[in-house]
Amino acid sequence: MMTKAIFFDVDGTLVSFRTHQVSPAVVQALHTLREKGIKLFVATGRHPAMLSYLRSVFPFDGWVTLSGQFCFCGEQVLHRNPMDRQAVEELVSAAKSNAFSCIFLEGRDIYINYADSYTRRFMADLDLPLPPVQDPARALEGELYQGITFLTKENEHLLLRRAPHLKTTRWHPHFLDVIPSDGGKDVGMDAMLEHFQIPLEESMAFGDGENDLSMLLHAGIGVAMGTAHQGLKELADYAAPSVEEDGVVRALEHFGLLT
Repeated sequence: MMTKAIFFDVDGTLVSFRTHQVSPAVVQALHTLREKGIKLFVATGRHPAMLSYLRSVFPFDGWVTLSGQFCFCGEQVLHRNPMDRQAVEELVSAAKSNAFSCIFLEGRDIYINYADSYTRRFMADLDLPLPPVQDPARALEGELYQGITFLTKENEHLLLRRAPHLKTTRWHPHFLDVIPSDGGKDVGMDAMLEHFQIPLEESMAFGDGENDLSMLLHAGIGVAMGTAHQGLKELADYAAPSVEEDGVVRALEHFGLLT
């Protein structure tokens, strides 16, 4: 089956946590794929405002952001899936106690209830500034697409026992992504594929975190990066080397997409 669309996670897949950059070899591979007529998409938990560097590196065909909740091509929004009121109320109630730090991601704005050491380290790892501090109740007034709650596995009960209507996924030991119950990168993929009229079986996806699992299982070919946990690698169709070893390029070579 010919591959006509490829979806790339950002952190730990395209972008190195060490250098905060996409390697020249990967950029060259993206251009080679583009010359072959393959559509190329970013699929990330990041907010659109956190993607200026990637926009400067390569002109991707579309963007699946906020873990699939906000998807767009150019200025055209193809899919938007904000959290329902009950889920937002549960998240706000849990966060108002300041039991944990939480980044709130709306369509346009990003803010935080308060910053702790985990939050500061996370934003530094992404090479991004800390969001401004706001009252979590603000989330009740707009459209909230995702929350990033800084909770370890041992402390996640501080949220989960108070929020039965939230869907969570973990791709880092220090935090949980919170998304709508019917959300996910796989849903965002479908919006892109429908827009470009590309069959699902002709798609490929790359990722390294738990929040990529639905996408890797959904795609025609799912590729797990070298830093992914063993369970994710076993469920994927192919396990590539790490981002530091240009794992994306090695996987593309394996599937004969660069020749």
